[in-house]
Amino acid sequence: MSEKSFFFGLINLGYGDQAINYFILCFGAILGVLQFVAARYNRRDLIWFDGTPGYGIGIALTVGSFVWFFLTDQEIFIPALAGGEFFSFFTLALVCAVPTTRVIAFALARAFVPATKSAREKEPTV
Repeated sequence: MSEKSFFFGLINLGYGDQAINYFILCFGAILGVLQFVAARYNRRDLIWFDGTPGYGIGIALTVGSFVWFFLTDQEIFIPALAGGEFFSFFTLALVCAVPTTRVIAFALARAFVPATKSAREKEPTV
């Protein structure tokens, strides 16, 4: 079994699933932090749920990501990923998490906002 490498050998993924697990950890934690901050500052373009549920989802995603990572990653104390790989996967997770947050916020906003009648469907005025 050979080590997987990308980007001209700058990123080595090692032999196991630690790189994928780290990406999922970063992705989930970033989603959680974005939700917490969106709930705190009432960012309509990022928020999934207003108020306390927004804080709860943010905390649950962040803490849940770390708990999941440390419970499932059996290779955590085996040298595998280095600083460049950590930075690359964190950046990739950030680049994926921000649009994902915005798409989910847009979809939830559209799902919970009642449809308004168009000009043709409105009752005629006399």
